[in-house]
Amino acid sequence: MKYTTTMLVGLTVLITAATVCADAPDAGPIVSMQAGEFALPDAIEMVRIPAGKFTMGSPQGEIGRGDDEPQRTITISKPFYMAKSEIKQSQYVPMMRPNYKPVFFGKGVWGTSLPELHQHGPQRVERLHIQTRRPTEKAMDGVSWKYAVEFCKKLSAREGAAGRMPKGYEYRLPTEAEWEYACRAGTTGAFNDKQVEKTVDQVGKTQGELISGEISRSEGILNAGGVANSFGLEDMHMGVLEWVLDDYAPYTGRDASDPVALADGKSKVVRGGFDTFYEDPSPKSRVHAEANEWRRYVRSASRGHLMPGIPYPSVGLRPVLAPVVKLPELTIPEKYDTVVPSAEDTAIRESDLAAFKKAMEEL
Repeated sequence: MKYTTTMLVGLTVLITAATVCADAPDAGPIVSMQAGEFALPDAIEMVRIPAGKFTMGSPQGEIGRGDDEPQRTITISKPFYMAKSEIKQSQYVPMMRPNYKPVFFGKGVWGTSLPELHQHGPQRVERLHIQTRRPTEKAMDGVSWKYAVEFCKKLSAREGAAGRMPKGYEYRLPTEAEWEYACRAGTTGAFNDKQVEKTVDQVGKTQGELISGEISRSEGILNAGGVANSFGLEDMHMGVLEWVLDDYAPYTGRDASDPVALADGKSKVVRGGFDTFYEDPSPKSRVHAEANEWRRYVRSASRGHLMPGIPYPSVGLRPVLAPVVKLPELTIPEKYDTVVPSAEDTAIRESDLAAFKKAMEEL
């Protein structure tokens, strides 16, 4: 029996290895930047974004516009690849939290819990009784900017070792300009697709009264957000908020080539996302036609900003394979760094984990 079990385990490992090898992309087209798209072994799909020029920001009078969105002409001088969709739990957790164990309050209850946050796991995991969307399909959220950068570095190390990295390129977070360029995909309006705009407006009309932040990313919202733009990128408007490299700062100059704002690192820009857990991450001087125009915060030009050391709910990442950008060392004040818990936090953590362990044993 022991021998049979050993053989089965060995066979499983071989099959898994063969599957990974079969799914591994051809290094040649990637290194030469000629592949239109490719998929990494963990099913991260990357789409080629051509070099080009676009108008960043929004025109005066665009509904939902903030005064931090002045228009300027941006040149993206080199092609790059961007993940087709936001990084999923099944792609993030094995690399970053291999020992992560989801803990539920009980059957049929949302998986947001302190033990999960203590492990730096996702804020929201799938309900136990819902089978329409598997946990592996959900976008990874609850990711701090710091850990989003670390994920990209690990991806670069792995792909570099496999010989699938173009010279002078790396996996990293997109710059704010790269994100908006990729989101727009040649469009110039508030949204990159008329169907997305129609859906956003409809969601706003039917759920606008829940602006206080009580909205869940319902199945309807998620499904409506699956529309891809002309570059083939999904959920640029309707997914989770996505970290970018830039510090939050005013745009400078009317024309720029490959800009990135790196200053003190106190506040990092987030883009896209159905930002339902707070009302408005940007300046209050917005153009509104009605009270529930909050839904317009997911426009192509919309900017939000958050502290980089905190794992906010509904915040994830979408990496790019793009020219190397050297980042300054980020120093996060200890009280804002969730990796350095206080004595009180540590006590709460131990108490929570013990309580939830007991609850799980009783299920």
